[in-house]
Amino acid sequence: MHLEAAKTLLKSRLGLSFEGHGEDPLRLAIERRLTALGATGVTAALDYVARLAQDPDELATLTSLLTIKETYFFRESEHLRLLIEHLAPELLRTRRPDEPVRILCVGCATGEEPYSIRIALRERWGLQADRNFAIVGVDLDREALAAARRACYRPHALRILDPDQRARWFTATPQGDWRLAGSIRTSVEFLPLNLLASPYPDPLRGQDLIFYRNLSIYFDPPTRQLVMARLAELLQSEGYLIVGVAETLANDCGVMTLRDHQGVWYFAKAPAAPLTLPQANPPRQTHPSRNPPAATNRAWTRGAGLGSSSSHAPTTPTPSLEPPRIPPYQQALALTRAEHFGDALKTLAPLVSRPDAEPPHLALQAQILYAQGDLAGAEEAALKALDSDPWLLEPRVLLGRISRQQGRLDLAIEQLRHAIYQRPNFWPAHGELAECRQAAGQRDAARREYEITLRLLATGPEVLAQAGPLPMALPWLDLRQLYQARLARLGDQT
Repeated sequence: MHLEAAKTLLKSRLGLSFEGHGEDPLRLAIERRLTALGATGVTAALDYVARLAQDPDELATLTSLLTIKETYFFRESEHLRLLIEHLAPELLRTRRPDEPVRILCVGCATGEEPYSIRIALRERWGLQADRNFAIVGVDLDREALAAARRACYRPHALRILDPDQRARWFTATPQGDWRLAGSIRTSVEFLPLNLLASPYPDPLRGQDLIFYRNLSIYFDPPTRQLVMARLAELLQSEGYLIVGVAETLANDCGVMTLRDHQGVWYFAKAPAAPLTLPQANPPRQTHPSRNPPAATNRAWTRGAGLGSSSSHAPTTPTPSLEPPRIPPYQQALALTRAEHFGDALKTLAPLVSRPDAEPPHLALQAQILYAQGDLAGAEEAALKALDSDPWLLEPRVLLGRISRQQGRLDLAIEQLRHAIYQRPNFWPAHGELAECRQAAGQRDAARREYEITLRLLATGPEVLAQAGPLPMALPWLDLRQLYQARLARLGDQT
């Protein structure tokens, strides 16, 4: 399959990077489109890439397979608390009564994020929130935007809402879905946007706050820096930007100032005193990957014609052998790396339901369920994996993480010490144990574990492979900086 040509095209048009582990979801998505189009033969993949370059509808269809992610209401709720308790009151103080605070959600997908923000604001300020805050969601994928406007969701998207919230803001449908209240649906605007387009539409300028969460994982470091700089241009001089919890340091490229409010990180456009980290942290400006790429002059998505999918076949393929099929576990792994968790679980289902289910299959199921927020299901799958193979380390560390999040710190520490006994140099166990020790108030023990984790990570980027088959949310350098920052913060508390 001609992946290099497809990767180059998607990188130049959309900024999407599919290096390393990212090739698997790309290969799987192209195979799906070839099957849907009935394209076979040795030239089918090459013809398809040529079609992508000329058919914006097909490019949009492939992009939907690659970028639509499962999400849910009130995801990473610490950011909503930061908004309600700190940023929104501060922004309101600087507004005229007739001037709303403008909030932009970048990569809004099917709408859960901007709708969660509106609900949180409404619960705090009532109907006045609709006058005081204007919310716009933008995304590359027009099919996702259409779903956002429909605002009809499967129960899984509401899984962390309490029953009162669900009853207050949603209505059950005969099909088993939940329809969002009309007053919330009509209070959020949705627009298409390609983040590599130039220039951004003028109506998007002058934002007070941008949510840019769980999207930069698709970009390489130069593209992340370019996008951060262009989003900063959309902000007011005193504006703020919030990225995903696991993306903070990966986006701290000197474009905006990193700030911390009660342990929650965000960026401010206004300059401030730089964050102090230990001397072991290398200066960011010397890292070669931080150099900004050349400016682009590509058209905005609307002008590029991304829209509904096309179904006509590519140019006359030559009949030949079908490309080899990916084994089910590899398919599930690729789907998981692309964050298509529902499809990954369906692919895994026949493997994990067998009485002799293989431990790696159960371990992957546990990781997917954890990523979906199903802690009970993840714990059950991890325990089954360990019953089959007590020497597996990834599910044991996952059990430690789950127990910590549930407040069962003694059990978490026990699991992690067991993992370290099995492999003393296993940095994921030391890193998670440091978090547990800190949560338990054991500062000396936490400091020791952070130091061990940093020593183990210092051996080189290849050590990241210990974390399991899924790619890390942070690159090696940023992960080290994260632990350095936490160690420094721990030292400041003594």
